[in-house]
Amino acid sequence: MIMKIMKNKKVIIIFILVLIFSLYVFLFNMKPSTIEAGSLIPFSKDDFIDAETLENENVLVGSNANFELHFDETTSYFSVVDKTSGEVWMSNPTEKDPWELDPEFPITNTALDKQKSTLELSYFNKAGSKTTINNYPFSIYHPKNILFSAGKRTYSVKYLDNAVQVLYVIEDLEIDYLHFPKFLPKEVFEALEDREVLETLAYTGFDEDRQLYEIVQYEDMSRLVKKRLYKIFYEEPELEEDKYSRERAIAENASYGFTEQYEKVRFEIGVEIKLTDTGIETSIINDSIVEPSNVKLSTISLFPLFGTAVSQIEGVETEGYIVLPDGSGAVINFNNGKFYQEPYVKRLYGQDIALLPYKMQEEQQQINFPIYGMVKGNNAFAAIITSGDSMATINADVSGRIDSYNKVFPSFNLREVESITLGSGFNQYGIDLWTKEKVKTDYTVRYSFLSGDEANYVGIASVYRDYLIEEYSITSSDNTLNTILTTEFIGAYDRKEFFLGIPYYTVDSMTTFDQSLEIIDELNGLGITNMNVLYTGMFKGGISSSINTKFKIDKSLGSNKDYNNFINELETRNINMYPRLKLMTTFEYNKMFDTFRYTSSRIDGDLSRYFKYHLPSKLPYSETPYQTTQDDYVINPSYYQTIFNKFDKGYDEEFIAFDLLGSLISGHYADKNLIYKDTAVKYQTTLLEGMSQNTMLVNPLGYAVPYADYIVDLPTETTLYAILDYQIPLVHLVLSGLVDYSTTSINMASARSYEYNFLKIIETGSNLKYTLSYDDSKELRNTAYNYYISTSYLNWLENIEDSVKKIDQLGIHQGFLVNHMRLENNVFKVTYSHGLEIIINYNLSDVTIDGDVIEAMDYLVLEDD
Repeated sequence: MIMKIMKNKKVIIIFILVLIFSLYVFLFNMKPSTIEAGSLIPFSKDDFIDAETLENENVLVGSNANFELHFDETTSYFSVVDKTSGEVWMSNPTEKDPWELDPEFPITNTALDKQKSTLELSYFNKAGSKTTINNYPFSIYHPKNILFSAGKRTYSVKYLDNAVQVLYVIEDLEIDYLHFPKFLPKEVFEALEDREVLETLAYTGFDEDRQLYEIVQYEDMSRLVKKRLYKIFYEEPELEEDKYSRERAIAENASYGFTEQYEKVRFEIGVEIKLTDTGIETSIINDSIVEPSNVKLSTISLFPLFGTAVSQIEGVETEGYIVLPDGSGAVINFNNGKFYQEPYVKRLYGQDIALLPYKMQEEQQQINFPIYGMVKGNNAFAAIITSGDSMATINADVSGRIDSYNKVFPSFNLREVESITLGSGFNQYGIDLWTKEKVKTDYTVRYSFLSGDEANYVGIASVYRDYLIEEYSITSSDNTLNTILTTEFIGAYDRKEFFLGIPYYTVDSMTTFDQSLEIIDELNGLGITNMNVLYTGMFKGGISSSINTKFKIDKSLGSNKDYNNFINELETRNINMYPRLKLMTTFEYNKMFDTFRYTSSRIDGDLSRYFKYHLPSKLPYSETPYQTTQDDYVINPSYYQTIFNKFDKGYDEEFIAFDLLGSLISGHYADKNLIYKDTAVKYQTTLLEGMSQNTMLVNPLGYAVPYADYIVDLPTETTLYAILDYQIPLVHLVLSGLVDYSTTSINMASARSYEYNFLKIIETGSNLKYTLSYDDSKELRNTAYNYYISTSYLNWLENIEDSVKKIDQLGIHQGFLVNHMRLENNVFKVTYSHGLEIIINYNLSDVTIDGDVIEAMDYLVLEDD
């Protein structure tokens, strides 16, 4: 009896433990938020007219006070007439490429076809093999084949109010070898009326064992042979059941053991061209896209020759340049002779951090704003990618590589890809893994046309500035007249320690709350009072904190009383404090199995990690024996809102800074609940739009800019690609006067001198930022944070005082940046709205401009005459 009771007690205890464990695992978990799908361009195949029946080469699609949109039904090309300047912007060149007329510059048919195309697309098969084609020979103007004469058009047209839609059917109409049976049984073959012709022309082999006649040169049969065979097998038989089809020939081949085949690709892609008050909008219509089951579209380039500039006209070289948003901004001069360098190809918004490579990429600036443009003489266009921007790539090239044209155009990814390596040693090979479903978004580019004094990169920046103001109702929050100093304090950090040879992580502090006040006291004593504070590593766990579902400060920085005293003291001094919050990555989770529940997935199924790279090997630290800390997990974007809501319940302050949110994007590539970058952006903007706090963003991407109350770490340089000619403050021309911003910390940028970075502040109209710590930064040498190597505040007090006074004396913040000009190599002139003009010389020698000498690595304020 006692044994039975004891046994029952064990069963009950086990049941209770299992119940508790189940409750722990399955209850009280965070729920993902949902995002409403964005609206798409309405599409229906009704009312489209077959282009074969159309002949008008100049249809007036729409007209307004500024522009006219014309359309050629025989080519699907369009042109836009600027009524103010008289300039005509064309979708494709209409004159022959000069290379065609010059035997010294042989041009390929591929290059000529590309000039005549309106779409270029790449697709991949089940094996991951990728192919690129354009729609000129496959839709706009099919070459002569067995069935059709040259010039057959396989697209249709629909006219709307001030717009036209074109539905391209992109396919190869040529008859291929699989239209004909490779084998014919002896009794069938010898009964054919055309036996002698067939035996002479194609069926030259005979298999004695199987009694089969065979086409020996099957895959390589000539066009003449295919033409004769088509007549015999498809046209001459009187009865329908005797006529062949491609499917029948393939089936018969398979019955005799020949199973090699390929399925001819056929795509349907619709585009829309719509007239607007400032120009036009061109779109790829998502709901129009049809693709075969055996291949999938990878990318589509939209109007790759729009607005292109030929190298010269009647012997006179075309003047102008291409404007790119790389980093701070960049310019490629027309015909710069750099066709031997790699063309410019770069994805907007940088690398998806859910798919970070296992090999560190070259350090480079990213594209933050979806704006690019071209300046041709006294005219220019500015192009804003308004839909599908997170899936876009900007392409640019100069004349001389494949043809005579300077060009810039967008491509759009319909899917994401991850390259993985299988095997080891000499048996390694790489394959590409692609996501299955395509992105559910349209792809739209808005073109605005400029002329006269506005036709330059300043005017292009103004177009995007106006777009932000109109689209998001932005009102200026830049009301300061003096320099704002942002002091980024390094707070708590984790480091690896050992106890009896066993590693463990502990948290220490570089700058406590009390020490932060000491630094601020010293700065105030130097007369610096116009400032704010960015606190990095303030929450529990420090810089590499666990998931921030609760507002908890790290104890190494001080007690709650110390924190409250710190906040109150800053309020009395009118200093805003922005603690840096992590929402996109986490060092660790709070519960068992949360790692698998909340972490983004790579395409290959692995959990996504935010790698910290070991510079000598360029591998993630986790792949080397030098690991100093773990790589953070990348959080599934559908949980951003839930995490922040939990945090916000205990957070009563008015200011917050986000660590990566708004600056980088992470998708989630599990087979179920697939989240592309396009949807991930919506998760971010939904959160930012609902913020009650004033928000500081770090080098924000275009979609996040409207929600920033203060911006830090804006780039002042572009990536040093060889094809680029010089860098410009395109980003700053957009933002100056709208929102206060700063460069990266002037004491952290090690690639350039302190003097150079200070000149960049003047050129870009930026505020100052310094990253400081109370303790000596040597403490971080053997940690993952050794990049904070020059933060000891005592070393920078004199520089801070000097730079703040110099900028305030210049008075650049009493106005905002309104003009920027390149005077000569590494010499620029900037103009502010209140009339201040400054020439900046980045050369290592003096220069003379209009009689004024500007010393090396210095600036000159131009005085009024």
